[in-house]
Amino acid sequence: MNPLVRGIERLTGCVGVFAALLIVPLILATCYEVASRYLFGAPTVWAYEIGYTLTGSHFLLAMAYTLRENQHIRIDIFSEKFSLRTRAGIDLACYAVVLPLTVWLTVALSSYLWTGYEHNERSGQSALNLPVWPFRVVFVIAFALLALQVAAEIAKLVRAFRKRGSEGAGEA
Repeated sequence: MNPLVRGIERLTGCVGVFAALLIVPLILATCYEVASRYLFGAPTVWAYEIGYTLTGSHFLLAMAYTLRENQHIRIDIFSEKFSLRTRAGIDLACYAVVLPLTVWLTVALSSYLWTGYEHNERSGQSALNLPVWPFRVVFVIAFALLALQVAAEIAKLVRAFRKRGSEGAGEA
């Protein structure tokens, strides 16, 4: 199980770095749009749509990386009062609910992606009017990666519980 968890976390890390790098073209497109609009009086037809797709992609692709780094928001006022074992149990219970949801979302979004591709759906958000299926690919990848990372987190918690359980059994 260790090599599988390491592989998932390596993949999550690579996609997380890619997600972070999406900020660079987002900044460049935004700066170009501002200069074009306010300095030259000629706004672009593409900057808005590129901006929201890059922002959405950045957010979606960073979900699994954020989980890997244990950076999701928690209500610390409650969790700090629990023991490490209790917090791990709560995490395990939450992951047991989240995993099937992320798998279901991945499958459902795959269908949504296919429909958009078959019907050549367009965004309708700007004059650029991008096809929607490439952005939907990001949705599918993001939720599939989140499902994998949740599975890796479950495996790490189960391994930690077993390790603690075997240490306690040896002392009795």
